[in-house]
Amino acid sequence: MFNQKRIYRVFQLINYLKARPAKPIKSIMKFLGTSERTVYRYIDLLIELGFRIEKDSSNRIWIESKSTSLTIFTPQEAAYLEKLIQTTGKQNKLAESTLHKIQQSSDHQIGAETLYNAHLSNIVATISQAIAEEKQLIIKSYASAHSQSISDRIVEPVAFTDNYISLCAFEPKSKLNKYFNIERMGSVSLSNRKMKYQEQHAFHKPDVFGFQGKTLNKEVSFRLNLRAMLFLRESYPMSIPFIEQETPETYLFTAKVQSFTAPAKFILGMQKNVEVMGSLAFRRYMEAIRKKYDEA
Repeated sequence: MFNQKRIYRVFQLINYLKARPAKPIKSIMKFLGTSERTVYRYIDLLIELGFRIEKDSSNRIWIESKSTSLTIFTPQEAAYLEKLIQTTGKQNKLAESTLHKIQQSSDHQIGAETLYNAHLSNIVATISQAIAEEKQLIIKSYASAHSQSISDRIVEPVAFTDNYISLCAFEPKSKLNKYFNIERMGSVSLSNRKMKYQEQHAFHKPDVFGFQGKTLNKEVSFRLNLRAMLFLRESYPMSIPFIEQETPETYLFTAKVQSFTAPAKFILGMQKNVEVMGSLAFRRYMEAIRKKYDEA
């Protein structure tokens, strides 16, 4: 049977490997604070649970989105997991539906993806409690896509974005309102400290790349092949409604954004797979960025 510490480590690893880019084994060892042998043991466990583990030519690892199969836990494990899920609270809809599925099963079984969603539900419930009680929140082992680092953050939560994809929160250390992807959080816990910076809290609906502002006044457009399209969807889920299939091999992305910074960074990382289109302002911005990139 999984003990609670092992379950927590599995969730940490799922979060870490779902957040692109791919991770080398040494980074995973450092993240989990364990040996190479133990890392491979956890990877084998994820495979057994139905997650599809991908590797690139440099042996860096990631989890393919929506990759779990219908792998099932044993009845004893499921009974234990039901107790864990019940801690999310009676008002949590995801927890309710998960428990309903467990109770409907005659042999008390639960799928791996349902368990993972319940973990995210528990994170959302704790954040909601922090907002309601006006307490600071500790985000543990947050995997930042921008800095490519793992760290703990102390924040004052403000509001969720659509579909609970991200949390808008004020970070006292940087004195900025930032967006934190729920799936990149290892776990969260309430701080004993009350919020102190409410007058600096600000929430504007972010663009598809997570940048906030009062107006979406910049347009970006680019053509992607299949590889780039899948990477865009995984890295920025809010981009999905703005992707249209052009041909069997190509896709078009067009959207209004707050800043050219994030789309430019995405394109630089996928240069052979993306063709810049759209507004003259964006094309000129990309030309300037590429020039700096080539001179560096």
